[in-house]
Amino acid sequence: MQSRLLLLVLPFLATPATAGPPLAIGDPGVLEPGGWEVIVATTATSIGDGNYYQAPLLDVSLGLISETLQISAVYPFGHADVEDENFDSEFGNLEIGATWRFFQNEQLQLAFAPAYSFGVTRRTAEQGIGDFGDVASLPLVLEYQLSDRWRVNSSAGYEHVEKAGDALSYGAALAYGLSDHWEVLFELVGASNTDLEDDVLDARLGFDYGWNENFHLLFAVATGLREPEPELKMDYDVFFGMQLTF
Repeated sequence: MQSRLLLLVLPFLATPATAGPPLAIGDPGVLEPGGWEVIVATTATSIGDGNYYQAPLLDVSLGLISETLQISAVYPFGHADVEDENFDSEFGNLEIGATWRFFQNEQLQLAFAPAYSFGVTRRTAEQGIGDFGDVASLPLVLEYQLSDRWRVNSSAGYEHVEKAGDALSYGAALAYGLSDHWEVLFELVGASNTDLEDDVLDARLGFDYGWNENFHLLFAVATGLREPEPELKMDYDVFFGMQLTF
């Protein structure tokens, strides 16, 4: 599992009704200074002969500079259930990041969203719960509002992966507002090595239900479309989370 995840290290930053969780693509939106966003989520992933869970996954963001900058931290507690092995549970990779939105108008937002993920112990990585080496992610993220209901988000970045080859990450998502409360999202997200020889591509369908301005329910399902190592092809990934802003 972990060699696959080394290619799909993407930031998870979000604000209500924009990209970010339940999608993998980062979000150019930022919170107001002193504003908090907390996402508590669970995930379930099946790859090869193993099932992997994150419960809970905690994602916390804080606004620092109006219209410009926020910081975030993501920390999961992971569980691995691999055939012929004991069920293991450990904390996974701690990730810290920032979102610097350097351009915005009524339709377009652009941001630089660097993140740094700290490697776990070798034993935890061998269990399939986290990545052994540190990973520095340097993505540019974009959001374009096509109309009142349609929106496009995209991301492209460079991933410096300790103890493994570096990677290029990319993704695009289309969102449609079904109503004042419901939004449906479709995403293609992937990564390749810097030689562009091996690549991973996943598809994700998500929903965002806004109970009100401060509370959202998030859900997504994903599957692997392309994988250079067939035994690492993702069968499915399920994400469910609650998002609170204050």
